[in-house]
Amino acid sequence: ERSAGGGRETGGRRHDDDDGRARMVGEVERTDYAPQGTIMDDLRVLKAMWFGNIKGGSHQDQLESFYNKQAHLYDQYRHRMLHGRKPLMMKMPVQKGCVWVDLGGGTASNVEFFSKSVMTDWFDKVYVVDLTPSLAKVAKKRVADNKWGGKVEIILGDATDPKLEGLPPSGSCDVVSISYAVTMIPNWKDVLQNAYRLLKPGGHICVCDFTLDAKSQWSASKKFWKYLFSTDHIYLNEEHITTLQTMFEEKHLEVSYGTFPYVPRLLKCPYYAFIGMKK
Repeated sequence: ERSAGGGRETGGRRHDDDDGRARMVGEVERTDYAPQGTIMDDLRVLKAMWFGNIKGGSHQDQLESFYNKQAHLYDQYRHRMLHGRKPLMMKMPVQKGCVWVDLGGGTASNVEFFSKSVMTDWFDKVYVVDLTPSLAKVAKKRVADNKWGGKVEIILGDATDPKLEGLPPSGSCDVVSISYAVTMIPNWKDVLQNAYRLLKPGGHICVCDFTLDAKSQWSASKKFWKYLFSTDHIYLNEEHITTLQTMFEEKHLEVSYGTFPYVPRLLKCPYYAFIGMKK
């Protein structure tokens, strides 16, 4: 399979910058978060996904109409199709005293990967931002259930808004992550600009999402996935990766293909995980 990183072929799908920063993440303890669901849970999610009526005049209203009937089951189903999230969280650079902003963070499930370390001195503060009220409600319950209060803060609002109340000051963050949200944000360049604004010099951006891969994907496959995702207001775009590579110094990029629950394994969609540093 083809590698993807910095324009260099490395013999695999994954590329880390030579200084190893994407690999050398210290001794922060991480957890492989894989929540379990039932077939009945899956059927409820599939019903909401396939037969839900996306409506509303604003982007927030449209998101809420899509997620409100499946928010409480979101993680059990999605972790089996959002394949880029685990490698991204396992490689996310973390230093002691880390200030982390998770833009489009949904139910705050990414914090689960650091459930054993988030309340230690590895993290100074964690902010999870999401525009969807039902997902933010699940996130707040997760914070309460895990007793993360005071360290993890949930912010209901637009991840593209630099003036969003509750965000830390510009240039103060060590890490900004965006997992499976860029494709759902119409003005997606604005969320990348907001991430850049939040990061301190030398801070890292960590992004994963579905994508299109011109080098390995057939034209028919690209058209199929692009159309299928668009029916749920998810827009695949090859420019996401190239824009990240322009804005940030690339430290890690992997592109691979992932399956979906209850879908024939021959039908796989490309996804990527990117780690970059603010120049």
